[in-house]
Amino acid sequence: MRFDPDALLAALPRRVIRPFEHHVVIRLTKRRVVPGGSALLDDGAYNGFSGRERSRTADLSNWLAKVGSTERPNICDICGTPADDEHAEDYYNLTSWVGLCRRCHRTILHGRFARPEHWLALLDRYEVPEGHWSRLVSSEPFDLAALLRSRGRYEPIKADYEAKDR
Repeated sequence: MRFDPDALLAALPRRVIRPFEHHVVIRLTKRRVVPGGSALLDDGAYNGFSGRERSRTADLSNWLAKVGSTERPNICDICGTPADDEHAEDYYNLTSWVGLCRRCHRTILHGRFARPEHWLALLDRYEVPEGHWSRLVSSEPFDLAALLRSRGRYEPIKADYEAKDR
């Protein structure tokens, strides 16, 4: 099956991120411009998002949960056990992050390029339906970040989630 990034992006679940309250003080942050080209070979890179980009965006997701703007997913989207981690296919869209347990996330999902049969066996074991985001992920590394940047998308910052009437 040919990888379709738009089908994957459309299938990702959505969570609500509310603007943070007026009493929350933020330090001004500048939007980072990621140079063109692939980050697929960068340590910590995933889907073309650099390790630094992934870390900054994960910190932002954690901060938004801490200030009460969103709730972290608490159930693994694959096996239904408690979710220890959040997973992102699209680091530019915090509403599409999913909860995963460590086993499904770190061992099997991120290991799927080396051992795709383990990923597919896991999905079959838990009867994950066709059309679920997990069935639509690429079986080979893909630079989703470059595709999104070419469409004008960028790394989110705290100011993106401010109440507009501040």
